[in-house]
Amino acid sequence: MPVHIRTAFALLALTLVSLWPSRSHAYAWMIRRDYTACAMCHADPSGGALLTPYGRALGETVLRTRYDGKAAEEAGKVADFAFGAVPLPESLLLGADVRWMHLGVSQKGEQVDSRGVWMQADLQGQYTVDRFRVNGAIGYADEGALPASITHKDKGNVVSRVHWVGIDLGDDKQWLVRAGRMNLPFGVRSIEHTLFVRNTTRTDTKAAQQHGVAVSYNGDGFRAELMAIAGNLQVAPAAYRDHGYSGYAEWAPLPKLAVGISSLVTHADQDILLGAPAWRQVHGGFGRYSPIQALVITAEVDALYQSVKPGINDSGYAAMVQADVEPFQGVHVGGTFEAKNATPDHTNATTSTWLTAWWFFAPHADVRLDWVNAQIPAGDAKITQTTTLLQLHGYL
Repeated sequence: MPVHIRTAFALLALTLVSLWPSRSHAYAWMIRRDYTACAMCHADPSGGALLTPYGRALGETVLRTRYDGKAAEEAGKVADFAFGAVPLPESLLLGADVRWMHLGVSQKGEQVDSRGVWMQADLQGQYTVDRFRVNGAIGYADEGALPASITHKDKGNVVSRVHWVGIDLGDDKQWLVRAGRMNLPFGVRSIEHTLFVRNTTRTDTKAAQQHGVAVSYNGDGFRAELMAIAGNLQVAPAAYRDHGYSGYAEWAPLPKLAVGISSLVTHADQDILLGAPAWRQVHGGFGRYSPIQALVITAEVDALYQSVKPGINDSGYAAMVQADVEPFQGVHVGGTFEAKNATPDHTNATTSTWLTAWWFFAPHADVRLDWVNAQIPAGDAKITQTTTLLQLHGYL
């Protein structure tokens, strides 16, 4: 088989492995409704996954389509866990997610893959006593997510993406100190974990979480988090584990404008992807802006640097700009353009264009369709790959 054909199939395989959508409900476009912070709606102070009662109420009142055309003043019990059928004490948060996807991939107009995948079945929870919290998630992954696995099979593993204990500090509980396995605080926390700014920087929410200690702050118009990374203790041997830090700070000078910076530095005795001792650095900026309520523009650009050993250094970048339009409540259309380049000569960038339609059509349910056109370097040429993703998602 010619080298360029083998290269194409290798790139295809790597792409398919990385295309499972994210588990988190992290919607940066909620800034259109003046929500610049995440801690009001999510147990994680930087956003995603387990919802608070306030977050659940917003899901019913402003996130999903209201077919009568009227704004909902109250969420009602339907917003609660299990649609209100299982009342929970105030100290307990529970959530469950199920996600199914149909994946279609074509190259040069020929379909090379088409299949349905059950890729998420997670239960999340948090128990609070005064200022102390215990938070965790347990789930099943049919394929992938190996860094989050707590069983050790080729496929069909039990996974735990997050588990931590924390204490709220400050008069308004604006500070949170946590220890355990957590999402890395970096950049825009988005549901599209396959974006270059998430998978190239290794800061996605699918399986890139790390163990460590984190301190977060959520105040009026400003939020930040810094994490000391001790490594992913679910990966062995210990030489594969990263050590370092990751953090971000975001300032919202206006209710519908937020800008931030991120920084990450890690070292591994045996980098799990590079196969050698390596230092990795990622530094960048991001922003969100809603000039009118119907439109949100999100952007991020990150500089990448890695040093495998003296004399072998690579640098590059990953960037994206995304537009989300909500013409009617609960109905979203938009597009994303992204690029990355981590080759030593910086002459062969990978680019990708997304077109997205998303409908929050019922309580606790949404459907999403993505069409992705990628230009992938393969030697001196580029492969055009088109991917279609249809996702059905429900949560309790």
